[in-house]
Amino acid sequence: MVSFAALLKNDIRLILRDWKACVLLLAAPLLFISFFTYALSPYLEKSSFIEPFPIALVDKENTTQTRMLIHQIEDIGIFSHVIVMDEEDALRYLADKEVGGVIIIPEDFTNSVAIGENRPVTVVGNGVMPLQAYIVKNTAQSAANLVTAAQGAINTIWHYDNKAGLSDSELDARFNEAVMDYMLTALARTAVFESVEAENGSSVTPAEYFTAALIVVFMMFAGMPGMKMLVSERAGGITARLAATPVRMWKVVLSKLLVSIMLLVIQFGIIILMTSRLFNNYWGAPVRDVLILFGAIILAVSAWSVFTASISPTPASADIIGNLGILLMAVLGGGIYPLTSMPESIRRISVLTINRWAMEGFMVLFSGSSVTDTGTHAMVLALMALILFAVSAFMIRFARRR
Repeated sequence: MVSFAALLKNDIRLILRDWKACVLLLAAPLLFISFFTYALSPYLEKSSFIEPFPIALVDKENTTQTRMLIHQIEDIGIFSHVIVMDEEDALRYLADKEVGGVIIIPEDFTNSVAIGENRPVTVVGNGVMPLQAYIVKNTAQSAANLVTAAQGAINTIWHYDNKAGLSDSELDARFNEAVMDYMLTALARTAVFESVEAENGSSVTPAEYFTAALIVVFMMFAGMPGMKMLVSERAGGITARLAATPVRMWKVVLSKLLVSIMLLVIQFGIIILMTSRLFNNYWGAPVRDVLILFGAIILAVSAWSVFTASISPTPASADIIGNLGILLMAVLGGGIYPLTSMPESIRRISVLTINRWAMEGFMVLFSGSSVTDTGTHAMVLALMALILFAVSAFMIRFARRR
């Protein structure tokens, strides 16, 4: 124990020698959380990542019903304004990049919908504005789906009325009534889309979201100095000289891990204190859940640090492997960009990252939900840690034999 205490004391002294780096590791999370919250909160609170844009609309029918439909489109917030014009001018506006898309309503459109013929509405997107074109297309598709659903309801009513043995006159009356109730109501409703806000009890604020996303990133960075010391000692021959003494290798590694854990605990405490004061983050979850998740993250972060040290021959390579690995996991795990906006393939890969499970665990804590807990997240993180520790032990033994 005397030798281990001496190792630990020396490692603490070496870490504190570069006190500026320690201060940066402790202060950087708050700075980045503040910046991300200020800069990116509007994107989390909006339903779109693009500014409203104009579209052109050609109304070849020009009836009361189509004018009501145009009014509905004008009420859609993503469209800054709807310019009604003839087809030639609309296509010219599209070519001049003045509109994100063109919607062309054909002649006799309303009547065709009422009798089920469904004359197609033409949608032309702007090739140089792909996101805007995609929104225009999907808006038109949503409206078409609404009409199709109404027609399906009408057909269902007619089918069951026919099976029930209603007379032709009764079938016609019921059919006309259904058309009035469904089709014209669909075309004349006051809003195509409805906004529904989630209850505040289970939501998280932008500051809480970015705290959950970034806290694990900086915890991983805080775990790197100790392991870089281990690589430096190995590259400088200190580890080889220690091997000739009674000091075991596991004591050397454990000493570095304890130094890293000290930094992590201090960093986590500062984040809890400052985010609760500055951003009103919710830290009222059960202490047991917080400690279980924090302990699992420390275990996973420590395992990642040891793994990085085990495969890094030099301090420079440890910096490259460690930092690039942390940034890559931050991106894949949803720490930089929301996973919900990423491709399905990325979301599947993200389950292999520490960041994904740590971030989701913190989101559960911030949500204040009494239904879920962080047990699953902690177990997955612990499993990742065990795998990384096992691989690291194999790599260290293999390197010593060489």
